[in-house]
Amino acid sequence: MLSSTFLRQLRHYIGNPVEVATSSDLFEGVLHLVTDEIVRLTETSGGYDGDPDIITIPLNQINYVRVDNAQ
Repeated sequence: MLSSTFLRQLRHYIGNPVEVATSSDLFEGVLHLVTDEIVRLTETSGGYDGDPDIITIPLNQINYVRVDNAQ
């Protein structure tokens, strides 16, 4: 039940800036995809070459998600 509520809520925020924390990393970017197994976002700060990185995070690795509602 909790996982389906979490997925539904995350899907609501597709296109919004988010922070996703795992036990070892914190990612900031725009949420683009939420499936039953992964979350995909584009990092807001580009990599060394200036191009934004696409980050794929397994859902079971996520500790928390914070949504920037400033928009």
